[in-house]
Amino acid sequence: MKPFIFRHGQDVWGKDLSLLHAYVTVDLGQNPELAELIRDVRAATVGDPLRHVDDGGFHVTLYQLSEKPASAIPDEERQALVAELTRQMRAVTPFTITVGSPLAYGTGLVFDLGPDEPLNELRAAATRAFTMVRGPEATTYDTNVLHLTESYATAEVSLDHFHQIQRRVRRVRPSHAPLRIASIELVDVSANAVEKTITWKPVAPPIPLGASH
Repeated sequence: MKPFIFRHGQDVWGKDLSLLHAYVTVDLGQNPELAELIRDVRAATVGDPLRHVDDGGFHVTLYQLSEKPASAIPDEERQALVAELTRQMRAVTPFTITVGSPLAYGTGLVFDLGPDEPLNELRAAATRAFTMVRGPEATTYDTNVLHLTESYATAEVSLDHFHQIQRRVRRVRPSHAPLRIASIELVDVSANAVEKTITWKPVAPPIPLGASH
């Protein structure tokens, strides 16, 4: 396990840079089973070099607008993105996914998410919105298999230590929790490479899925 590096497209995320993203933001107060699972994973990894995501910081990244910094996206284009995201989300029905099991990987801990189909449909709808407004070259960032990050590694650990983390995380039970997804958000995101944190400001109110108008 090695320290996590935040990415701006295919490059290292620079200091003082913020980028527009489409996120599924997670309210742990509305998802008590997930909140309990997260607490148990934190308890299982006390003392490990991990920067756990704060309770208000959990999110699923659907899209990163990496072509330009957020400061270079004028208000009229932001409003166009909100309008197109709103239009695209009308065709996506709210759904419930399963979060878990927690997985140790090369630069931190993540929760697997499933099933893939509704998540991929949601990501595709968000991508279409950005493409309609900014064009197909608006991002070079690969969201890969969608996941929920639990923590970012802050230091390198030995292979033996990594296997210990894997074993402890695997023993967390229950290892799954439901998450209802009924909206997405367009957000202005900043990364702190030293503290290993992601923070954001909403660009607009949450955009509901499946709205009739």
